[in-house]
Amino acid sequence: MKEFAIYTGLRAALFAVCFAVLWFALNNWLNVFPLLLLALIVSSILSIFVLRAARDRLAGKIETRATKISTRLEQARTAEDDD
Repeated sequence: MKEFAIYTGLRAALFAVCFAVLWFALNNWLNVFPLLLLALIVSSILSIFVLRAARDRLAGKIETRATKISTRLEQARTAEDDD
């Protein structure tokens, strides 16, 4: 769960930085809503490259948990078949 919180926090921080940069650069030309959309698009693209390590750690943790759950279910099915 720690990896999820870290990755989510990093995504939010990246979005905030993108919004702040765009706000100061384009404040006179665009309203807030288009700036939010543009910041969302830019931060999504940047997160693919910038947050790769955090995303890989999160994916590894999810895969480990899924494997444990799958193993437990398989053991339960086997035990049920043996009875």
